[in-house]
Amino acid sequence: MSSLSIPEATLEELESRHRKESKELLAKVTALKKTVSKGDKRKKKEVAADIAALESQLSERHAAELSQLSGNGSGLTVATSLLPLTDQDAAAATTNDPEPSSSIAPNGLYRNGDNLDRRPGGGKVNKAKQRLQRRAEELQRIQAEAEKEAEGMVDVAAIESSAIDRLVANDGLQVRSINADGHCLYSAFADQLCTYHAQPASYPDMRRRAAEYMRAHRDDFMPFMAHDSGDPFSASDYDEHCDNVERSAEWGGHQEIMALSHALQLPVLVYQSGAPVLRIGEDGYSAKEPVRLSYHRHAYGLGEHYNSLHKIQ
Repeated sequence: MSSLSIPEATLEELESRHRKESKELLAKVTALKKTVSKGDKRKKKEVAADIAALESQLSERHAAELSQLSGNGSGLTVATSLLPLTDQDAAAATTNDPEPSSSIAPNGLYRNGDNLDRRPGGGKVNKAKQRLQRRAEELQRIQAEAEKEAEGMVDVAAIESSAIDRLVANDGLQVRSINADGHCLYSAFADQLCTYHAQPASYPDMRRRAAEYMRAHRDDFMPFMAHDSGDPFSASDYDEHCDNVERSAEWGGHQEIMALSHALQLPVLVYQSGAPVLRIGEDGYSAKEPVRLSYHRHAYGLGEHYNSLHKIQ
C-alpha cells in the first residue's frame, strides 16, 4: 500500500497552532465563566451559549484544517482534544493488521507502517497513539494552569454589576438584561420604547433610525469620528460606518446614542459604574420620559454592553 504524502513538519506546525488556539480559548472560556454571578440563571445561560458558539467555531475550523491537510473528512475536534485518551480512543489508534493501513486515523494523524515500532517482545507500539496521549496530557495541563490563574482573578464583572445595581436602585430602577449579540444598544432602546412609550420597536428599527439620522446630519458626527489609529474618517469611511450601523451586528456607542436621541426626540440617561450619569438630549427634550440605559464595560468579557433600565414596581 502507498504511504501518506503529508509532510510531517506541516502537520506539526498545524498541531502547534491548534494547541495555542485551544489554550487561548480555554482562558477566554474561564474568564467568561467568572462573569456569572451566583444564582443568575439567565446570565449563566447566555454565557453558556456564548461559550458553546466559541467552542463550536474553533472545533469546526480545526477539524476542517486537519481534514484539508489529510485529504479526507476526518479531524480532531477541540472538544475531544481537551479530554484524556479513553480505552476506545486507544483501540482506535492501535492496529493489529498484518499490513499497516495507509489511511488517516480518526484523530487526523498518521496511521501507517512508518508509525509502528517493535516492542522487545515482538509487539507493536503505535506512535499516533503516543502522540495523542501527549497532546491530551499537554492540553489538560494548559487547562489546569488557566483555571488556577482564573482562581486568583478579581471578578471585575461582578463588582461592576453590583455597583450599577446600587446606583440605579437609588433612582428606583433595576437592570433588565439584554442579549449580548452586538445589537444590545439598539435592543435596549427598543425595549424602552415598547415599555415606556407605547411604541412597538425592534433593534433593526433602531439601527435604521440611527443610520438615517447620521446620514442626514453628517456634519454633526463625522468631525468627531476616527479610526483606532487616530486617522479621521473620510467621506467613504463615514458612509461605510452608517451602512454598518444599519445592516451589521457592529456595536453601537456614544455617536449612535446621540443619533437615536435626536431621531426619536427623547432624552437619554446612561448609568455606568464610577462615573456620573451621562445625559443626552435633555436640553431639547427634557419634558419627555427619558430612555434609561446602563453601560457595562466588563459584562461578558466580549466587550462593551448596554442593558435597559426598568422602574421598580
